[in-house]
Amino acid sequence: MQLQLEDLLYQNKAIQSAVQLFKGQSRNVSERTLLSQFNAIDITPNQCLLSQEQLHKNKISILRQNVLAENEAALSEEPQICIEMETGTGKTLVYIRTLYELYKEYGYTKFIILVPSIAVKEGIINTLESFAGQLKDHYQHNIHWFEYDSKRLNQLKHFINDDQPQIMLTTVQAFTAEDRILNQPGRDDSIGGFSFLEALGQTRPIIIMDEPQEGMDTDLAQKRLNTLTPLFVFRYSATHKRIINRLYRLTPYDAYAEGLVKKIEVLSVAEINDEAILKIELQEVQAQAGQNPKVRLNLWHNIKAGFTLKPSNWLKVGDNLGKITKNISYQDFTIERIYKGLRDKNWKIHFSNGVEIEQNQRQGDISGIFRQQLYWLINSHFDKQQKLAPRGIKCLSLVFIDKVDNYIGAEPLIKQLFAEEYQRVHQERTGKQPSPEQITAVQGYYFARTGKGEFTDNESTMLKNREIYDLILKDKQQLLSLDNPVEFIFSHSALGVGWDNPNIFNIATLNQTYSEIKKRQEIGRGLRICVNQQGQRIYDPASDDADDEVNVLTLIPNESYETFALQYQAQLADEFGADAKKPPLRKNSKGNKKQNKLTRHEVRFNSESFRSFWKTLARKTQYTVSFDEAEIINRGIQELGKIKIPAYEAEIRLTRIKELENIQGKSEEIGREIAQLKASYSAADIVEHISENTSLSYSVVFRIIKALDNKAQILRNPPLFIQLASKELKRIELAEMLRTLSYHETGGSFPLELFKEAIHTYSPVEPTPNKGIYDYAICDADSRPEHEFAHNADNDPKVVCLLKLPEFYKIPTPIGEYYRPDFGLVVKQRSLKNSDADGRARSLRASGVHTFPGDCRASSQLACGIHTIPGDKELYFVIETKSTNDINDDKALTEHERTKIHCAVKHFQALGIRTEIGGELRYEVQETPSDYQQTNSAFRAPVKDYDDIKI
Repeated sequence: MQLQLEDLLYQNKAIQSAVQLFKGQSRNVSERTLLSQFNAIDITPNQCLLSQEQLHKNKISILRQNVLAENEAALSEEPQICIEMETGTGKTLVYIRTLYELYKEYGYTKFIILVPSIAVKEGIINTLESFAGQLKDHYQHNIHWFEYDSKRLNQLKHFINDDQPQIMLTTVQAFTAEDRILNQPGRDDSIGGFSFLEALGQTRPIIIMDEPQEGMDTDLAQKRLNTLTPLFVFRYSATHKRIINRLYRLTPYDAYAEGLVKKIEVLSVAEINDEAILKIELQEVQAQAGQNPKVRLNLWHNIKAGFTLKPSNWLKVGDNLGKITKNISYQDFTIERIYKGLRDKNWKIHFSNGVEIEQNQRQGDISGIFRQQLYWLINSHFDKQQKLAPRGIKCLSLVFIDKVDNYIGAEPLIKQLFAEEYQRVHQERTGKQPSPEQITAVQGYYFARTGKGEFTDNESTMLKNREIYDLILKDKQQLLSLDNPVEFIFSHSALGVGWDNPNIFNIATLNQTYSEIKKRQEIGRGLRICVNQQGQRIYDPASDDADDEVNVLTLIPNESYETFALQYQAQLADEFGADAKKPPLRKNSKGNKKQNKLTRHEVRFNSESFRSFWKTLARKTQYTVSFDEAEIINRGIQELGKIKIPAYEAEIRLTRIKELENIQGKSEEIGREIAQLKASYSAADIVEHISENTSLSYSVVFRIIKALDNKAQILRNPPLFIQLASKELKRIELAEMLRTLSYHETGGSFPLELFKEAIHTYSPVEPTPNKGIYDYAICDADSRPEHEFAHNADNDPKVVCLLKLPEFYKIPTPIGEYYRPDFGLVVKQRSLKNSDADGRARSLRASGVHTFPGDCRASSQLACGIHTIPGDKELYFVIETKSTNDINDDKALTEHERTKIHCAVKHFQALGIRTEIGGELRYEVQETPSDYQQTNSAFRAPVKDYDDIKI
C-alpha cells in the first residue's frame, strides 16, 4: 500500500503561513569559511537578511490572511513561530512539505526536526519513507534525511559541510544532557575544535519542534537550543503551552466542523447512578467530641505525572473534590454532610450532586463492566468491518487498559474476557465458533517483558519486541492491509502520544476508575480520515444520510456519556479557553473555515438612546428564597402517588457528537440497550436516600412516604423510585422556591467598557448594519427564530438600536445557572396626550392589539418591554427568542428554561421594570417569526399618558 499525497487547502494555508514569514528574502546562495584555531571549514549556512520591521510586517500579513487577531498571536521578535493544528489533520506532512517549500523558495538547506519521543520519531520516519517519491515528483527535487545516531557521526559531518538540502531527525534527549556526544568539546573527531552542537549552530539551522510542550521548553533544552543558534524555530502542536508568534490555528472545533477528522460517537457503558462509587473510597473518619467530623478519601489526583490514586488530606463539609484533586471528574462533588446512618451506623458522606458513599464500601463489579465494553467494542468492530471491507478499508480497534497485567499476567482478566466476548459476537454474527488460533491472530499488543519478568509498555523495552513494535509503530501500511490478521490493538500509555493510524474506528478505555491518559490524547489516536487499500483517503459525502458516513470514531468508555462529555469539554476549555467561539457543524470534507469579525457602530453605541437603555438594563441583582414545609409535604404526597415504576434496568447508550461546542447540548442519541439489575432496600434506606438527594429532613420525607398509597411501586425498583421521587420533590421545592423568590439590587452594574470595539468569532452571525450596536449579531446556528428576529428588527423603521446581549450579561438564578436573554431593543413610540387616547386604546385591545405601556407582541420571542422617563418616545425591550407561545410548553421549553425565565421576570421587577407573563404587560412567547410585523403594529399603537412607570 502507498499512502497518497493530497493537496488540501487548509494544509497549504499552514505551509504558506511559515513560508511567507521570509517574504522578501533573496535566495540563500552565499558561502563563507568558518575559521577556527585548527582549520578552515567551508559551510553554507541559512541566512535571513530581513529586518525585524519587515518580519513583523510579514507576520501581520499572515495573520490577516488567516483571520487571526494580533492580540492572540503573542507577537514577539523571538525567532520562533507557532503553527497550531488539531491531531489527525496531517501536521507531520505539513511541516515536511514546509521544508521542501523553504528550499524551493529561498534555498535554505539545513533543517533539524526535533521530537519528544521514539514513538513520535517513528511516525515521522514512516511519513518520510512513505511520501519520499511523491514529494520528489511534486517539488522536482529531493531532500536527504537521516536519523541522528551517535555511532554514525559521518552523517552529522556531512550535514554540516554539504550544501545540499538535508534534514536531521533527532529526539530532544539526544543533546540535553552534558555527557551527550553532541555536547562534548575537544573530541578527536570534532569539527574545527567545536563541539558537534556548536558546529551545528554555525549552519544556522531551521528547527522544527514537534510537540514542543513535551519537554522542549525546559531551561536545559532552551540552553541547548540557543547553542544551535537557529535561524528560526517552527513549533507544531495541537496543544501549545507556550505561545510565540502564533500565525496559524486549526483548532479541534475547526477540524471537526469541516470534516477534516472523523466524527465522534460515544457508546457509554456504565452502571446507572453508580459510576462515582468507582472513583471514591472512604478510608478513615476523624470524629472527636465537640468537633465536626473529617474524612480521608482515596481519590484520583491529577498531578504532573498523570492521574494517581492516593489518600487525600483530612476533608470537611464544604470541600470540593475537584479543587482538591485538580480532577475534573470530581467537579460536582462538594461534601454536604458527614454522618452515621440511622440503621447500619456506618459512616457516610453525602455530596452536592446526590451521590453518597460509605466507609469500607466495595468497588463495583469492574469485570462485568469490562465485559460489556469489550462486547460492544467487538460488536461495533464487526458492524464497521462489514461496511468497510467491501470498499477496501481495513477496520482497526484500539483498547487502552489500566494495567498491563490485566492483559499479560498470571490472571489476564482483559485478555480472557476479550476471547470470550469475541467468541460470543463471532457466533452471533456468523453462526460459527472461531478457533483459539483465530482469536489470538486478531490481537496485537504493545507490551514486553523486562529482565525482572515484569510486563511493560516502556518505549526502550518495546524496542526489544521488534515484531509488534515495527508493526504498530513503523509498518502502518502492513497493519492497514486486509491480508494482515491483526484487527485489535491493546496498549497502555505508550501509545498515548505520537502514534495514530488512519483506520482506527473504535477505541475502548478499560479503567477501574479514571483514565490516566487525557481524553484528547485517547481520541486523537483515531481521528485521522481513513484510507483504502490503495492508500487513498476516503472522505464522507456531503449528504446528511448517516448510512453514507464512513469516518466515524466510536469511543467506548466505562462511564456515563455526561461524565465523558464533561471531562472532554473541560480539557478543550483548558487548552483553548472557556469562552472560545466554535463553529457550527458542517459536512464539507475539504472546506475552508471563515472567521467573522464584528465591528462596533460607534454612533449608535454612544447615542443617548443606547446609553440610557444600557443604564437601565445593566444593573445587577441578587436573590433570596424561603420555603413552606407544609406545602411541600402536601404536594409531595400528591405527586409521588402518581409514580409508576418499571423493572430495574441499566442502560448502554450510543451518542453522536455533532459539535464540540457544548458537547452535551450538541449531540444526538443513536440508540441504547437495556440490562436487568437487582436491588433491595429497607424503608429506612428509602427515607435516608431521598432525604440526602433533596434538601428535606428525614421527618418530612417519612411523612410523605408514609402517606403514599402506591408503596408497591417502590418494591419494583427502589433505586429508580428514589431517583424519581427525588426529582419530583426537587421540582416541588423549585416551584416553592420560585413562589417565594425575591431579587434585590446589589448596587453594581455591567460597565459599558466591557463592549469591545471588535469581536472575532467562528459562530454564525446575522448582518445588522442598519440598527445594530455591532454590524453583525451572533446567533445560534440551530435557532431560526434568532436569525429571523435579528434580520426583521434590523430592517424595522421603528427600531432605534438592536443589541444581541453579550456573553458577560448574566442574571443570577437559584438553580445554579446564570440566565442571559437574547436581544435588547430600543423602539420609537408615540406619546398621545388627548382625551380620547384611552378609548382608542380600548378599541385596539378589543381588536386583539395590546396597547399598555411597554406592550409588545414580539412573535417567536419572549418580550419584556421597558419604558423609562416620563415623556420619552422610546420603549426598551428585552427579547428571548423561542418557538412557542406557551410558557408551559414542556416540549419546546425545558424546565430549566422555564425556571430561568420566571427568575428573569422577578429580576426585572426588582429593577422597577413591570413584567408579567401572559398578562397585560407582555413577557410572552409567540409562535412564528413571520409575525414580526404584528409586533410593529403594537409598537405603533396609541397609548395613554403614563407617569414614572418602568416596564
